[in-house]
Amino acid sequence: MKSVILGTAGHVDHGKTALVEALTGVNTDRWAEERERGITIDLGFASLPSGVEDLEISVVDVPGHEDFVKNMLAGASGVDLLLAVVAADEGPMPQTLEHLWIARLLGVDRGVVVISKSDLVDDEWRELVTESVREELRNVFGDVDWPVLSASAVTGEGISELKEAIETAARATRARRDEDLFRLPIDRSFSVRGVGTVVTGTVWSGNISAGEEVRIMPGDRKARVRGVQVHDEDVNTARAGQRAAVALVGVDRSDVGRGHTLVADSVWRETRYLDAHLRLLPDSPWPLRHWQRIRLHLGTSEAMARVALFDAERLQPGDGALVQLRLESPVVARTGDRFVVRFYSPVTTIGGGVIIDPWARRRNRLTADETRALNELAGGDGRSRVISAVEGALNGVTEAQLALLTGTPPSLLVKDLSTLADDGVLRAVEGRWFSVETMRATRNAILELIASTHARDAGAKGIGLEALRSTLGDASLVNAALGELEADGHIRIDGAVAALKDHVPRLDAGQEELAARASADIAAAGLMPPRLKELAANLGVSEDAILPILKFLADAGGLVPVTPDLYLDAGAIKEAKKRVERVLVEHPEAPPSELRDALGVSRKYLIPLLEHLDAVGFTRRTAKGRVLRQGS
Repeated sequence: MKSVILGTAGHVDHGKTALVEALTGVNTDRWAEERERGITIDLGFASLPSGVEDLEISVVDVPGHEDFVKNMLAGASGVDLLLAVVAADEGPMPQTLEHLWIARLLGVDRGVVVISKSDLVDDEWRELVTESVREELRNVFGDVDWPVLSASAVTGEGISELKEAIETAARATRARRDEDLFRLPIDRSFSVRGVGTVVTGTVWSGNISAGEEVRIMPGDRKARVRGVQVHDEDVNTARAGQRAAVALVGVDRSDVGRGHTLVADSVWRETRYLDAHLRLLPDSPWPLRHWQRIRLHLGTSEAMARVALFDAERLQPGDGALVQLRLESPVVARTGDRFVVRFYSPVTTIGGGVIIDPWARRRNRLTADETRALNELAGGDGRSRVISAVEGALNGVTEAQLALLTGTPPSLLVKDLSTLADDGVLRAVEGRWFSVETMRATRNAILELIASTHARDAGAKGIGLEALRSTLGDASLVNAALGELEADGHIRIDGAVAALKDHVPRLDAGQEELAARASADIAAAGLMPPRLKELAANLGVSEDAILPILKFLADAGGLVPVTPDLYLDAGAIKEAKKRVERVLVEHPEAPPSELRDALGVSRKYLIPLLEHLDAVGFTRRTAKGRVLRQGS
């Protein structure tokens, strides 16, 4: 079933609520004050019975008074189809035009216009008003073919024709996608006895079912869905395009309200930096200055923000530009979201635009590449948006993250990602996508690090894999690049060390002399050789000079590193194993004191040596002492 949100628009007292009641049978003025004053103050909701199979229409009735435009904006978010109402006895008024511009800024591209209170004027006047309305439509939306009808909620004239026009227009609106990430901007919250906290809103994307866990953002509070209603009927699942009431377990009524967003997937996150394209209304009373404070309306939220203009000090009425919105409080956003901006004071609607990067980093100017990337995200095709989003993510992105960064449902990303992978443009690494440029840069960085290691220490086998991973910062990407380099024959990997394929560890003449002297000193000392500091002093060199040589000798098999600063002759280690084995065969679980006597070493050397034998799997420590491991 196709679900469509019909939103009203129009000046105060032009009969929006009365028309909605005539169409639906529901008076959407919920508050006593609204009925007493005869004006709508807050949002009202109703279901419009549809005579079309598989078509569901939900109505959001918004206030028309200029004092309540903030409430109107909360209701206008998520509207698929506009019902613009103009009173026949007054014609277009200031809020008529403001509401039309808000709808345009929010991306509404289909609507039905009704000349209300048609019973109060004659045919000639009605025609004049109709022509005036069409002119306003052209000024705001351009050449659109929206039907313009006359109707009276008092006499019932034109109501059936209006309903038919709404159904026809609703069938032509773009359907929202259920197979997407769930999001519901909350416009109401209240408590129900025996149920608990209930929130309502329009399901912007995806679907939600009873029993699911959800997150309330900003704030990232978790809750569980107790139940779901659509038009006061219990349902198991609410889908994109439906008005839904969601009962929540685990959150207090005071912790959730209008301006919060209900999401399900963990990929959603709040942000204070938004890269966007902003356009001022042609009749904005003032230009927009760099760093001007404004009110940002996104979904049902309102946040104060500063506008950072990248390339100018002012944005003139009617002009558009790439900007960064720096928010004073966080919001939840997705690429492609539309927003409205109003001056901080006086509070006036001045423009709006579209979010390009919901997770932007703070920046004051754009490079040519950054400008290109943002323009691709804003206006490119599916492939271009995916490439730009992936290239902008240095640590790679998952498909779920790409869905937010491109504004594309995950189900539609699959084909583009598969094609781009086949074309060699993108690479998937452990569930994340990287550009081939990122992979190439990682490969080059690995080769440079290995080469610099060889140049610095020609005697070393190479560079440790962990050192590569920690230096380059992304283990999975480094592992993938290492695999490619090894497969291509550029490097070889020996255990936990990587080296250039043709690298042969070697010592220079001076190092060879030191190696001979060090080997001799260590071998002569048996099981109690000098530690690194003492050995360096004996040889008359620094520790940094002798340590690479000791590692080289260890790689060659002549020495065994017992600790980072204690190396033993390989023959001495073999002798130690023999002595330990003789003791443990006769006395299993021999204590350290017995092993110390057998080895003839002080405690200073005993503990490191026994721990080394444990580490290499020769012995095993027990509560009473040591035992030989099986197969030792």
